[in-house]
Amino acid sequence: MKKQRFTSGMAMLLCLCVLVSCGADADITAADTTGAAVEAEETTAVTEPEITSGNPADLDLGGETIHLWYTTGWPSYTDIAGEQSGEVLDDAVFAQNLAVQEKLNCVIDFQDPGVAQGDCTKAISTLLLADDTTYDLYCATQWSGVKLVPQGLYMNIVDMPYISFDAPWWDVAYMQEMSMGQDQLYTLVGDATIDRMRYLSCVYYNKQLYQNLFDSADGLYQTVLDGKWTYDTLRTISEAVYSDVNGDSKMDEDDLIGARLCWNQDIMALQFCTGVPLTERDADNIPHIVANSERMIDVVNRLYTVAFETTGIIYGSLVETEENELAVKQFIEDRSMFYFGQLQSAEYLRDMKTDYGVIPTPKLDEAQEQYYSYMFEVMRFMALPYNCQKADAVCAMLEEKAFEGYRTVSPIYYETVIKNKYTRDDVSSQMIDIVRDGMLTDIARIHMSSWGGISCLVRDTVFRSKKSHDFASEYEKQSKKIEAGGEDFIEGFLENT
Repeated sequence: MKKQRFTSGMAMLLCLCVLVSCGADADITAADTTGAAVEAEETTAVTEPEITSGNPADLDLGGETIHLWYTTGWPSYTDIAGEQSGEVLDDAVFAQNLAVQEKLNCVIDFQDPGVAQGDCTKAISTLLLADDTTYDLYCATQWSGVKLVPQGLYMNIVDMPYISFDAPWWDVAYMQEMSMGQDQLYTLVGDATIDRMRYLSCVYYNKQLYQNLFDSADGLYQTVLDGKWTYDTLRTISEAVYSDVNGDSKMDEDDLIGARLCWNQDIMALQFCTGVPLTERDADNIPHIVANSERMIDVVNRLYTVAFETTGIIYGSLVETEENELAVKQFIEDRSMFYFGQLQSAEYLRDMKTDYGVIPTPKLDEAQEQYYSYMFEVMRFMALPYNCQKADAVCAMLEEKAFEGYRTVSPIYYETVIKNKYTRDDVSSQMIDIVRDGMLTDIARIHMSSWGGISCLVRDTVFRSKKSHDFASEYEKQSKKIEAGGEDFIEGFLENT
């Protein structure tokens, strides 16, 4: 089984160790203590090497203007241009961009044409198929913008100067999973933007409701640490908390429930966080479908039980934004034990009066090795157009932007915004570490329309449309489409890139 795991590399910057020593002998004089402290300081003092970007220290872009196309066409997107608004994240992003421009003597011209996140494919391809060179760089939504990679509309940046792929501010493993074959990279994912952290899946739980049931508001944390936060645990707690508040003998929004699961991101998160792969790679780094496995069949059967056969869990089929509004409202009003979302979803809970905790997406069962995190497909990535006229300057800017993001923005978001501003206890921070370190993806998941849409087969065919849990039969019905789609995708990718 392929289990590709990604970490942010921020540990180098965030882990500050404080050593406290206590004297054991009561008769040590003050002078002796001071002397010992000075000697210890002189002995243990270590000069940490200064981290720098991959750009030469004297690199000067001569006032070059880099035109960056990007989308803010999704309700939870941050503006990658930043602004001095008084909000800590906006200010940090603004300072990041200013530092890059001053360091390299360049101008970043941020252009948001108002394109919806789902229209990135059409908008960008219209420009590039006409050989338009207006923009030097694109920041597009993953699920829609990535479709242009196998069309050959992005530049291969594997041998481009300045970008230090081995540095922790680039998530090269994720970038490699977005590609195939040898020596090919077309997308950039890392600390140039904050998206890759904000859109990691997690679960919020109502600590007061949990305490009412189990006497300890923090007890679920220990369940997570013991490796016992699973599908079955989710069902057990949801059933225990359920109450038919309005007395109409049916489960609905007016009741006290365990969770409301959105047909899209929540079902996808529960599926992919089991770690069961869609593809595996051969010796030539070419992916092949392995989705129709016994383990996947088990996942679908259990997920069906969670979504449709669990008292206290409502399966929501409305538009995603509407589903999220309902889920947030129920959670804030203490009418739902769990709220499934991403790290950025904490921003919706800022006015919640009841304490809540943050935990990872549940495992399939206790036999699963670790907790995984699902990257919501609206994450944005960077890509140079195939006809970029300023490739070297763009790469230098991106390297500096990712470096500054790693050095300033990501720590501020991770330690200040997430851990301090939106979490309400110390253990939540430990849970967020688990979420961050468990990021998992798959090329068939990233390229959603490839392989006959195999990444959405469970979501669309099994749950959204037919509400069936016979995955093997559904797969068999679409196997020719899946196989042909895979062959076309691989052939097109290797021919056009």
